Amino acid sequence: MNLLIILASNPYSHDFNTAVKMARASVKRNHKTKIFFMGNGIYSILRPEIKELADSGVKVYYCAHNAEQRKVKPEEWAESSSMYGLSKLITEADKVIMLD
Repeated sequence: MNLLIILASNPYSHDFNTAVKMARASVKRNHKTKIFFMGNGIYSILRPEIKELADSGVKVYYCAHNAEQRKVKPEEWAESSSMYGLSKLITEADKVIMLD
């Protein structure tokens, strides 16, 4: 299965913890897992849990415009994208979970 998790909530919300737990469970089941950060969720990309997810095989994407607006500079292991890129990820996914 191809799972896409979209996170727009701030990094200290329950949604962040939910996204991390779902991504970990998805990887354990050998699913292709992607996570996309947008809005205030872009701050989440700075948390160490996200780097751990990337190291475990989760593809990490973020909205470059939202990162620029919030003056967040993600690491190189996260892929810069856009709302257009998000629309492509959505069409490729079997399941999409939006946490806002």
